[in-house]
Amino acid sequence: DGPCLRVGSTASRALAGWLRRLRDRLPGTDITLHMDVSAGALLKMVAAGQLDVAFVHEVEGCPLPVPDGLEQRVLVEREPQFVSMSLDHPAAASSVVELADLAEDRWMIDPTVDGESDGLRRVLGAAGLNPRVMHGDYLTAANLIAVGEAVAPCQPTSGPRDDIAIRPLRDDPLAVRLLLFSRPGGDGAEAYADLTAAYREAALRTVAYRQWLTHHKSPLLHAPAA
Repeated sequence: DGPCLRVGSTASRALAGWLRRLRDRLPGTDITLHMDVSAGALLKMVAAGQLDVAFVHEVEGCPLPVPDGLEQRVLVEREPQFVSMSLDHPAAASSVVELADLAEDRWMIDPTVDGESDGLRRVLGAAGLNPRVMHGDYLTAANLIAVGEAVAPCQPTSGPRDDIAIRPLRDDPLAVRLLLFSRPGGDGAEAYADLTAAYREAALRTVAYRQWLTHHKSPLLHAPAA
């Protein structure tokens, strides 16, 4: 058998570009992908030798249980989470949304995503809000959001849709840390470089996130020196 690279990942707009770069750099390598909404499950697979690398997000305030012996590389220390809502939501008229403007909405989250429920409730509670929270997968959520039945946190790299508005939240109360894990001596360093380039590409492709990065003078705006 030839060389193989077993990649694990939670959902990300950077994934397609990352896989393309891995295939370009490793011709002849069998690259497989294992997706999971649970970052913790992916880390266990890396530790058990079932995956070579795993790209995951860690909800702020909800540290992931990391098995011993894994190498961790930080892709983004604090990625803001935006919010998705229907186009005719009153808050969608603003370029930046206040949490208080969403106090009467139902929030929808996927309870199988590690830390997501706890992280959202902590942020809403700190803002003095106690909205209704529904549980479901994000494909279902998108359909409910489009018709005004729910709002939901979303990645800032989320692509535009003609039936949903995506806006940053004032002061970025919701955030995640983006991490790449591997075993020592493995493919972590090269995979990290490819992932960094892919994430930057995805981030700059999204108008609202690019504006956010510009406002915050993010180093992501500048390609690393070759």
